[in-house]
Amino acid sequence: MISNETWKYECLGCLHEWQEEFEVGRSSDGHGGAVVLYSRLGQRCISPWAELFCPSCGGYDVKILPTGWAEARPLPRQRYAELEMIFRLRRLHAY
Repeated sequence: MISNETWKYECLGCLHEWQEEFEVGRSSDGHGGAVVLYSRLGQRCISPWAELFCPSCGGYDVKILPTGWAEARPLPRQRYAELEMIFRLRRLHAY
């Protein structure tokens, strides 16, 4: 069975949002297990949650948004200085 899925992402570094569409093939492996294959633009690829990086800034601090999240409620935009303070506190293990 093949279906189309749209995955939405948000970079926590630069707050860039984007989405990618995947064709997902699901079947049985004949031994009681499930097999899931992902393809994008006609080429097989790794799963949508592996090795994520932002296409805008190249950062690896990326969050996957649930389906319907962006349409139901827009994400609040935070100021850059607030994010920098949070990241600085995390590096100091104070947050």
